[in-house]
Amino acid sequence: MLLKGELRKFYENNREVVEDIVQISQNREVGYLLENMKFGNRPSVIENTGDIFNLIDKGAVSFHISLERWSNPLMLKEVKSKREMNDLRIGWDLILDIDSENIEVSKIIAREILDFLFEKDIKKVYIKYSGGKGFHIAIPWETFPERIEYTKKEDLVEEETKNLFPDLAREMALYIMEKTKERLEKRATYKYPEIFEKIDKDSISSLIKIDTIAISNRHLIRCLYSINEKTGRISIPIDVRNIEKFNPKYAEINNFVYEGIPFLTEEIKDGYKIERFLRDVINWKINNMLVSGRTFIETTSIETPEEEKIKRKLKIEKNKYKGKISEDLFPPCIKNILSGVSDGRKRSIFILINFLKNIGWEFDEINKKLIEWNNKLEDPLRERYIDYQIEWHKRAYSKDKQYLPPNCDNEMYYKEIGVCQPDEVCKYIKNPILYPYKKLGLKKESKK
Repeated sequence: MLLKGELRKFYENNREVVEDIVQISQNREVGYLLENMKFGNRPSVIENTGDIFNLIDKGAVSFHISLERWSNPLMLKEVKSKREMNDLRIGWDLILDIDSENIEVSKIIAREILDFLFEKDIKKVYIKYSGGKGFHIAIPWETFPERIEYTKKEDLVEEETKNLFPDLAREMALYIMEKTKERLEKRATYKYPEIFEKIDKDSISSLIKIDTIAISNRHLIRCLYSINEKTGRISIPIDVRNIEKFNPKYAEINNFVYEGIPFLTEEIKDGYKIERFLRDVINWKINNMLVSGRTFIETTSIETPEEEKIKRKLKIEKNKYKGKISEDLFPPCIKNILSGVSDGRKRSIFILINFLKNIGWEFDEINKKLIEWNNKLEDPLRERYIDYQIEWHKRAYSKDKQYLPPNCDNEMYYKEIGVCQPDEVCKYIKNPILYPYKKLGLKKESKK
């Protein structure tokens, strides 16, 4: 991790970078990560160059910005309802977070997504390196129409597009992901033989990772030219024509050269809009609803080697400790969610369903618990949303699929929701699902 002095020096020596950070931060909520890997006060803003250096002086090691644009981001702390949030929101960008275990695979997926969007005649698309193993692809708000016909209660109703976040953004992401899977399944082995020749066709689609649950109200992504605190690399913009040539070494501080490539930083005058693309997305959504007989439900179904390892460990632990896990053995993050959250309600439902199911709860018990929890929230979700999520997971688990709650280091969940408060047991685990069994094991050892 960079020292405060080094971080300040980098930004002082690259004034164009600082100006671009200020530009992209306008009308956005800004989050800053501190050296202890916790976010500073939210909401925050960056309105001028001085704000950046003030945040560094407070201990900021990286900057993050909202997908949504707000008339006054600081007013978010006063928002109590969806209606108030819609009134404050003036727009949103579609930003896809592309990630993979391998930077080369991420480059290929990014290339296929970009080509698909270009084929759909989307003229303004940006891409930047995340600083890790992935990329962020953005379609700017200025290309969205002010109003569109959108599906509500099995009908098409004209709505203000700004009020359709996060639902429409998730549907766009899922549509793009599905079409990119189709492209890769058809082309991977002959277009990218060195990467995919040893991977069977069914596994190719599982490599495409776009976390649609993370497209949610007040979600933040790493800011343009922010330092990735894990790798020390910069989140730099890339020319959409040159993604294949990109090397992460270009993003190292000692190698950095400012090229002036825009990423949501250039002025876009009124003109081309993406109505046709949005109609394609909505038609695809309707077809999916007709085929499945259900409302659109978003989830992630990508299994990584790390998740496979956790599942094996979980199976061993469950064989050692049979019986129902009591709530006093739940990890702090789950207890905190159950105590009530103001942010991340839908992410919390995804976490709770898969945590509770994996420790042996039946779906009827889970549904009852979620309804009780939801009724205590200051701004509860519609019960039908919970019903849909339960129904979807029932079908998935009936087909021998198993979803884990997100890993502890996934900042888009526990840390961003504000429920990660680790205790002495947490340092031994990578996923909350292992916490009860680790705690039981430690108790057993202490009795010896």
